[in-house]
Amino acid sequence: MELSKFLREIYPDDRFPVVDSTPGSGDFIVLASGHGVDLVKDQVKRDEIDEPGEFVLKQTVEGARRVGMICGYDSRALLDGVYALLEQKLGYGFYLHRNASEAADRGAFTFNKWDLTARPLVHERLCFNWYNFISGVSAWNLSDYKHWIRQAARMRHTDVMLHTYGWGPFTQFTHNGVTKQVGHLQNTAFGNHWGNVHTADVRKLIGGAALAGEGAIFGADIGKVGQAGITEENRVQHAKAMLNAAADYAVNTVGMEFNWSFDIDTIDGNPQNIIATLPESARFKVGENWLARPDTEEGYRYFREIIETTMSDFPALTKITVWWRHKNNAAFGGLSLTMKPGDMPAEWRTAYETAPAEARNAFGPAHFYHAKVARAFRRALDELGHTEVKLGYGSWWMQERHESLLSANHFMPQEMTCYALDYHMAFGERQDYRDQLAKVAAGRSLVVIEWAQHDDGGYLGRPYLPPENFATKLEQTGCSGYGVIHWMTRPLDIFFKNLQNQVWSNTPNEPIERTCEKMAVDFFGESQSAAMAKYLHAWMTTAPQFARETGQGLGHPGSVGDYGSVESHEDRAAGCDRRIALLDRVDTGQLSPRALEAWKYFRGHEEWIKWFHLAQKDWNRSLQEKTIKKYIEKSSRDGGMTRGEKGILIQHHLKWLKNSD
Repeated sequence: MELSKFLREIYPDDRFPVVDSTPGSGDFIVLASGHGVDLVKDQVKRDEIDEPGEFVLKQTVEGARRVGMICGYDSRALLDGVYALLEQKLGYGFYLHRNASEAADRGAFTFNKWDLTARPLVHERLCFNWYNFISGVSAWNLSDYKHWIRQAARMRHTDVMLHTYGWGPFTQFTHNGVTKQVGHLQNTAFGNHWGNVHTADVRKLIGGAALAGEGAIFGADIGKVGQAGITEENRVQHAKAMLNAAADYAVNTVGMEFNWSFDIDTIDGNPQNIIATLPESARFKVGENWLARPDTEEGYRYFREIIETTMSDFPALTKITVWWRHKNNAAFGGLSLTMKPGDMPAEWRTAYETAPAEARNAFGPAHFYHAKVARAFRRALDELGHTEVKLGYGSWWMQERHESLLSANHFMPQEMTCYALDYHMAFGERQDYRDQLAKVAAGRSLVVIEWAQHDDGGYLGRPYLPPENFATKLEQTGCSGYGVIHWMTRPLDIFFKNLQNQVWSNTPNEPIERTCEKMAVDFFGESQSAAMAKYLHAWMTTAPQFARETGQGLGHPGSVGDYGSVESHEDRAAGCDRRIALLDRVDTGQLSPRALEAWKYFRGHEEWIKWFHLAQKDWNRSLQEKTIKKYIEKSSRDGGMTRGEKGILIQHHLKWLKNSD
């Protein structure tokens, strides 16, 4: 269906009906996974598609009929072959924000370009998103999830991953007759985590017309208590139904893995009202709070209830990842990471003391406990008939706290994948950092997750510059996969595209210059691609990253490093002027209407960055309001404002103007 859809778009004079058997006459295309079709057996050697993820494109003749073939190791590889044909041979472009086809092959249909063999260099390639900000999934509706999932698949990712905190409504369950208390999905009226600020009616803000369809509250429709039938009594039900539909779409329609990640070490992840119903023999205290003991029957039934409720609510899940905080203090919500050996049940201490010294560091007791929780989850999944669901664990990987994941690596079951979130984006630059990770990868699957943007700084502007020679570094480290964490979609496309291209056998370690050239052709067409490629490369290498989402202010100095701050105002504004001059070299008269919209988006994006910095310099209220209007103007280009961009519009008012008073 996907192949037919895009071939019809590229070649509107031809028909591409989908049938389940070889047609009696005429040219045709055969798609096969494995060697299940006789015609494929004759044309495709087994060793051409004998590696996981491998696919091959070929052409042949059968009498007077021409035949195109796309064959894959399995159905996922077959679909990746379809997308690779469209992108690499027929000139289509798939990006997270939207598709781009300015340079698609518009001539007469032919099989002449159907020759390609490729395989992924890593087999888990995931898009990772996180519930916390109204500029991210916290504001998405089901249609936004479906678009994200479908575009991630078209970009040849294998997995989508979501994280929710313990206060999220998706995590509610009942045990021993007591129900876990959960918070609200964050929006402009409810939920105040991570500096979220409320306002009475978003339609009254500057540019409120862009939010007119939201009602008084901006956020996901399922979280708007008091609107569209959402009440305090049914909000959890609606939230779970939406996420269930998203997971089902990813797994059963698009064919991706859906990875659900949630905290196991926070106060919210360990509801005290429920744990208090367990006998004291089934719980133990850390500080002033209780944790359940997975090695007792009553404690195990508590963890089994979590898994049973999770799989009942979201039966399409294929992976579950247990997550813990990276700091052991109340501000970050960590509970178990404060555990000392003396806090552990006496029966655990002998086994703990036999662990190597490297594992018995400051975080060792917590990870000893986390491993027991993971084993309880595995037992519950197996007993409930979910043997195919995979378990993983994850946290932030920080140079100065690497001993945490090394300790976890010792205690966690080896079949669990480790998801290491590269907090400092050091993987590409630091060999010693990769050497630490290699210790984890030596005994288990390891997925390194890079940031397209950083919520603690570097949230706005351009994305990060992707690590160079990424595939080589993944291989040398022993990684089985990689991921990208993000909240926004635009303007992060080029980051996603570069990393994805780098990890395929036919485009290994693709340099950012090449990705810029391809994106310029995809979005702006051949005639102006050279000028736009030069601009895109300048933008990726010289434009600023700034602002953060994890505090009360959006653009104040004092965020994490220079990425979080809004400083060097005149220098950054001058940089915008230089890049605008590159954009102005483009002959816009040669652009299609859609390409012109994309050009206007980038030009407006530069103007907005410039004005944001100049307004920040003196807290000039008039220029701040002009900046907000410019933000609305540029975000309304090329398909209109995404929900993420609407969320940032809100933050302009509530985290920027508010803090300038």
